Amino acid sequence: MCRLLALLVCLSLPALAASPWEPLAPGLELAEFDAHLKSPVGDSRVTVVRVDVSLRPVRLLSAAVEGHAPAPTAEQWAALHGLLAVTNAGMFHPGGGPVGQARSEGRELNPTRRKDYRTFLVLHPRDKDKGLPPVALLDGDCDDVAALLPRYATVLQSIRMVDCKGRNTWKPQPRQWSTAALGIDGEGRLLLVHARSPYRTHDFIQVVRRLPLGVSRMMYLEGGPEASLHVAAPGRTVRRVGSYETGFNENDFNTDYWALPNVLGVLGPTP
Repeated sequence: MCRLLALLVCLSLPALAASPWEPLAPGLELAEFDAHLKSPVGDSRVTVVRVDVSLRPVRLLSAAVEGHAPAPTAEQWAALHGLLAVTNAGMFHPGGGPVGQARSEGRELNPTRRKDYRTFLVLHPRDKDKGLPPVALLDGDCDDVAALLPRYATVLQSIRMVDCKGRNTWKPQPRQWSTAALGIDGEGRLLLVHARSPYRTHDFIQVVRRLPLGVSRMMYLEGGPEASLHVAAPGRTVRRVGSYETGFNENDFNTDYWALPNVLGVLGPTP
């Protein structure tokens, strides 16, 4: 009788929801979600790579520094440097230089800070013995950016999407595009976010905030055909290529990665 009652209790419990996360390597996971807002183009899917940088380091790489000419695509960056995942490292000038302030492991890619860009990705703390987190998204309205930036060897400045109070900071506007973005969750894990389907950025932020990601802050990386996310994990390759951009490429036809002079890359195992 006891066993029968236990069986009945178990059968009455709701089934535990399967995790959306697919482990790819220690510190690296992949998930795909259906957006609650539907885009007029494409499948309205959002791809997210979650990175624990304490297990899986991330680098800011520059074609100019690495001696790559022409600049590689995301897929080529992965092959050249043994990277498990690659995405855009923000917007860039025609010559390839980052638009926002950028420093890669102590080497200045662009020393000039933009006043209108309010978020900074920081990696590789120089003061490891003073309790600095290995990665952070600093917010110019909440953090002492001037004091903290020199304490990190890697810095990437870009446009704020979700501020330090969890608010959507992008004003509604009519233009829409494919999007690559970078977030951080409450446990300090980086989130590489990509949507091929075009969204108005304000709406895209709302989509991401509704997903079970625990996003605490988020920054913009790139839009349109250049928005890229490439995964080259053992036994698993994922290609996410942007296409649509209002006023530039108003179609869903692009299937090729575009050249990227600067990327964020997730390191593979040490040889």
